[in-house]
Amino acid sequence: MISQEIDYYEDMKYQDFLLSSRRKIICPPEKIMYYIEIKDALNVADFGMGKGFFTHYLKKKMDKDAHLWGIDYQQEILDLVLKRKVEENIQNFTVVHMDKTEHPLLPNWIPLPDVIFTAMCLSTFPDPGFAMDGLIRSMKPEGRLFVIDWAKVEFPEGPAIKDKISFDKMKYLAEYHKLKVVNAFTVNEFVYGMEIIAGPDFKTQFYDYRE
Repeated sequence: MISQEIDYYEDMKYQDFLLSSRRKIICPPEKIMYYIEIKDALNVADFGMGKGFFTHYLKKKMDKDAHLWGIDYQQEILDLVLKRKVEENIQNFTVVHMDKTEHPLLPNWIPLPDVIFTAMCLSTFPDPGFAMDGLIRSMKPEGRLFVIDWAKVEFPEGPAIKDKISFDKMKYLAEYHKLKVVNAFTVNEFVYGMEIIAGPDFKTQFYDYRE
């Protein structure tokens, strides 16, 4: 049972579930990776990586010389992932701390990502569309954002249904922020995914924090 005294995604029991074999049943990584094409990306960011459930799956899809940047704000989790990095000798992989914010802009000391991957993360933001806006602004102009999230249905583990964002609402929030969903897919009744790019009306220069 996940504690109700803190946000569910900060509960270590939830983080343990996200790395468990049980999670693989409802969130099958092989099926998700079928829709994730990142072979030509030089830099990929795993935003809200948690304990690194997708780390090795992303690395398998990437070119051997490409770099994976694992990003999270919880120091306890970052320490655990760093330990895994050393023990498993994960190459071309950097763990990045980022402050908790409603409009995430990736640190300007990392290369501009070609791809940002985020799983079971955007639904934790007050406005997922605003979060998507920030992530798109942190990428190369032709960059792609892959969003994997909980469908708004009941499930005994994970967040309560009130904390889930339906596919239709996630798509609406993306389009509200001038983003374009170029691919959408259903993993199963509990999980969906979408690929997002900057739409033709999206303007980046106003938030060009790297200048």
